[in-house]
Amino acid sequence: MAAPGISELTGLRSSKPSWYAEYRTTAESLHRALGALEHVARVLSATGDGADALCRAVVDATAEHLGSPWVVLALRDGALPLARPRLVGRGPAGVPVGEPGALPGVVRGPVLEGLASAAVEPWQTAAGAVVVPLVVDGEPAGALVACGGPRRTATAADLAILRIMGNQTAVALLSDHLLAGSEALRRQTEQLYTEAEQRAGDLAERHTQLAEAELRLDVAAQREAVDAERHRIARELHDSVAQHVLSAGMAIEWCRPEVAHHREVHERLGEAKALTREAVERLRVAIHALSSDGHGDPGQGLPALLGRLPAAQTLPGMAVAVRVEGRPRALPAAVEHSLFRVASECLFNTVQHAGAGRCTVRLAYRPAEVRLSVADDGTGDPDTLRRALRASGRQHDGYHRGLGNMASRCAEMGATLRFTRARMGGVRVEVRLPVPLAEVPGG
Repeated sequence: MAAPGISELTGLRSSKPSWYAEYRTTAESLHRALGALEHVARVLSATGDGADALCRAVVDATAEHLGSPWVVLALRDGALPLARPRLVGRGPAGVPVGEPGALPGVVRGPVLEGLASAAVEPWQTAAGAVVVPLVVDGEPAGALVACGGPRRTATAADLAILRIMGNQTAVALLSDHLLAGSEALRRQTEQLYTEAEQRAGDLAERHTQLAEAELRLDVAAQREAVDAERHRIARELHDSVAQHVLSAGMAIEWCRPEVAHHREVHERLGEAKALTREAVERLRVAIHALSSDGHGDPGQGLPALLGRLPAAQTLPGMAVAVRVEGRPRALPAAVEHSLFRVASECLFNTVQHAGAGRCTVRLAYRPAEVRLSVADDGTGDPDTLRRALRASGRQHDGYHRGLGNMASRCAEMGATLRFTRARMGGVRVEVRLPVPLAEVPGG
């Protein structure tokens, strides 16, 4: 039986003797075209997986389409600096190559030639390597190079297919570069924003510190002005009022012998002399208080002020002890001065009226309060003091004014004032001041 002819195989007839060869050529071309379309489709499907996946798909498709054992896709130095990957290669049997040093010399030469070229259209070198430039904005940014294996001439269709894949690769790498640049810009913006917030916080803190410093300077200036006025008043009291009172006392003392035969007048002059002596003592205490800075000693405070009490007053025949308990804490200057004046008034009353021989001034720092107490062994009575304090609010003749001043100072500080019996037998005056001093003037 005779073998079937071409007409039976194809179902076509032709009288031309060259028809079968042309058919085979056309069939091969169609087969290659279908394969190229498959490669292009594979490349396009990898676009959504990122630049790295797309580059590898292009390298594999190029190797399969041209049958080249070596295919390298590389970017020029300085081109798209943020794009990744910079080099993707494939060697014989599909072995991946990621470093230029892994390329043999026969491959490295065509790759470097393709990267150095300024051409923007695919071409085939004299050695048979196929070079496809990766064009970005009309300039070559890299190249896709296929070489090695049997020499084969690339057709126009091959170069067109490779140009499509090269263009797709260039677009993907450009997008990766722009995305990386956007991410870097975002991170830089976040860093700048964080730094700006920190600087704003620093500026706000410095502004607060500056405002506090200005406030301290204002307070210091006010204190300096007040201190100057206090010292002026103290000098005036010492140089004029105290001298006049002393002169009055001396005049009374001079007159007393002259009226010794008038018993009532003599006694009244004796009382006047005692009053002048008391006035002088009170003036001495006031002058001492005015001469001090009124704000306590820096680093010492109220304990140092109380420690000077025995020296600040004339205490004939009476021993005074000052005790401090607990850890001293800083109190507002106005509060320390008021407590000092209360203790000073208590000592003065003890000397003038109680006939005491011993007196103890105790300052106790407790977790929730500060206690100041003055106790003596004199003849005073707590009930009498309480009645005198109540009477001082109704009388305006100047008597018991010292007790009224003590109560007024305690009320201004938010403290309580108590009169009790001392263990030594006399009177114990106690001031309890709660802390913190949220409502105290100057606190």
